[in-house]
Amino acid sequence: MLILTKIKQFTLLFGDFLILLASLYITLIVRYSQTGATEHWQGHFYPFAIIYFIWLLVFYSQNLYNLNFTKNNLFFFKTLLEAFLINIFIATFFFYFTPFFGIAPKTNLFLNVAFAGGLIFIWRGIFNFFTAKYLFTNKIAFLGYSKEVEELIKAFEADPQLGYKAMCVVHDEIVSTDIKQMSMTELLENIKKLEINTIVIHHGKNLDNETANKLYKLIFSELSFVNLLNLYEEITGKLPLETLSRGWFLENLAESEKKIYDRAKILIDFGLAFICGTLLIAVFPFVALIVLATDRGPIFYSQYRVGRGGKPFKIHKFRTMIKNAENGNAVFAQKSDNRITPFGKFLRKTRIDELPQIINVLRGEMSFIGPRPERPEFVEELSQKASFYSLRHLSKPGLTGWAQINYPYAGNIEENIKKLQYDIYYIKNRSFLLDIAIILKTFNIILRFKGR
Repeated sequence: MLILTKIKQFTLLFGDFLILLASLYITLIVRYSQTGATEHWQGHFYPFAIIYFIWLLVFYSQNLYNLNFTKNNLFFFKTLLEAFLINIFIATFFFYFTPFFGIAPKTNLFLNVAFAGGLIFIWRGIFNFFTAKYLFTNKIAFLGYSKEVEELIKAFEADPQLGYKAMCVVHDEIVSTDIKQMSMTELLENIKKLEINTIVIHHGKNLDNETANKLYKLIFSELSFVNLLNLYEEITGKLPLETLSRGWFLENLAESEKKIYDRAKILIDFGLAFICGTLLIAVFPFVALIVLATDRGPIFYSQYRVGRGGKPFKIHKFRTMIKNAENGNAVFAQKSDNRITPFGKFLRKTRIDELPQIINVLRGEMSFIGPRPERPEFVEELSQKASFYSLRHLSKPGLTGWAQINYPYAGNIEENIKKLQYDIYYIKNRSFLLDIAIILKTFNIILRFKGR
């Protein structure tokens, strides 16, 4: 099932790249004629290939390869336009401030942006339309019913471009969904009629021997069998913690396999911290002057957080709230918090307020990527209400993380427990590829001034 998603995403990526190359060739034909285009191709290919690679990264950071968003609606095309404006700025900066290739293609760049923009918009519109309407759809039968099944059914209905369609649910009791409900016998009799491709087995579903034998025989057909938790994790990017057991975590949290990754990540964190440290030094005088001029209080705000293994440490941030904002009481920050100063809002939206935590990275207390560290007062309460909360301390906390890019502001205990589903997903699946995805999408948040 994951293969279908990857094929669609690869098709999008490869299609975008071909469109960009085609736009460059059309540009050269318009500018130099067809004969001249061949002569100028090599001189333009390499610098533009670098630019196109960066453009594709920007597309990824803007969620343009996330199939949940590949719909022909205003939001998608607005996002595509914003990504293209960012790419125009990058291309302009590249050609006029990095004179390594001996070309400053003013006219060619203008023509290429016009052709590439037009072709990309047409190509994406066609892809979105055919993906949602006509391309292969994986028809699913759910064996068992739960809140996770209901959530997946709604996701398939809301986002048909994902390529999944729920056909029926096999369950003994009446379920709260419009999807057809049937018995196991009816399912086995109607698999071909309903054109079922995949049977999703609920992790809590116990099959009797007769049913298990009948399903076993279907292995030799073209049917696929998938565990509900695996499908849920793939589609939502989170884990349904309330349905999981300690045994499941023992089987699926392969921490011993993460040792090489964790050690290599330490070296990468130190390297990035030294590079970003120059940015901290550069912005510090300006931030300090504005904070002192507008609020006449401390420049930094420090507080204890809980790190890897449950060990407390002190983080440092540029202060974004008024002085004495909490009066000694730990309070969750709210989405529209009137304690945040006007300049503090800017610091949060650009994530500049987090830069002093580079010091924590150099100390080995934090990483660039990981679950955001929480305050000890909240950790104690959250641990009592969410039995698996301590699992987020298997990894170093980070300046940004999977939960931060996927979940809106968590301003209370209940929302933080929901956010935990994304943190544990990251703990289970953390890898360099996932970290790169988080970094790119964090840049997207910064560029859009969506920091919190």
